[in-house]
Amino acid sequence: MRSTSSLALVLVCAAGCSKREPTPESRPTSTAPVAATPTPSPAEPPRSARPSRELMKDHFTAVVLVRDALIVGNLELAKWNASFLAKQEPDPAVASWSLYVDHLREQAARVAEAPTLAAATGASTALALECGRCHAANGVSPSFPAVDRRAAASGPGPHMRRHEWAAEQMWDGLVGPSEERWNDGVRELAEAPLAQEEILANATVAPSIAKLATDVHALGGEGGKATTWDDRAAVYGRLLATCAACHSAIPRVGS
Repeated sequence: MRSTSSLALVLVCAAGCSKREPTPESRPTSTAPVAATPTPSPAEPPRSARPSRELMKDHFTAVVLVRDALIVGNLELAKWNASFLAKQEPDPAVASWSLYVDHLREQAARVAEAPTLAAATGASTALALECGRCHAANGVSPSFPAVDRRAAASGPGPHMRRHEWAAEQMWDGLVGPSEERWNDGVRELAEAPLAQEEILANATVAPSIAKLATDVHALGGEGGKATTWDDRAAVYGRLLATCAACHSAIPRVGS
């Protein structure tokens, strides 16, 4: 369910989003289409002829793009990519995956129909859980590239990169499932939060924004105490919502 290219995605996606209804043939996208609905290239084999591994890569790409859109607070883009995923049929050639793909589609439909960002973030973590359950049930151990974007320097930019890295490890933990990845992420997230004067250079931020910065790190502590994957997914959902609230209030934080 996981591809190297998907894992390389950073927590950034387009701010604008078209409300055009996706079609089952639409492919996941990190920038919403603004003209005709995209269709597969003529050179691409029909869906029924494509290997199951490629279909799983398509699914995971859509799941990651849903997550990335939510992190930056773009509900419409998250719903667009979730709509793509909700319309995908399980591959009958791999019966052991079909149940989990059905569950994945159900959760994607919840995201696509979510009326608020909070509702969408809550549903989105179930996507990662289904990936992890499928991997565990089928004895699959995804390989995660050792990409470390952490920066030891102080200031909002390096601090945000540490947040990104921590959130990625937590996500990998849910998808793996991997205790090691999850624990690496929550330990990093639990570091001391930015001081208020460090959040934005030469600017004063509202107390509510400073509280969000503190809340993010508190979630690291909670994630370290969570012992079930359902509880961990709930923590990750709250992390997504907290990040989205902060990014919506300060779009260029960490830049």
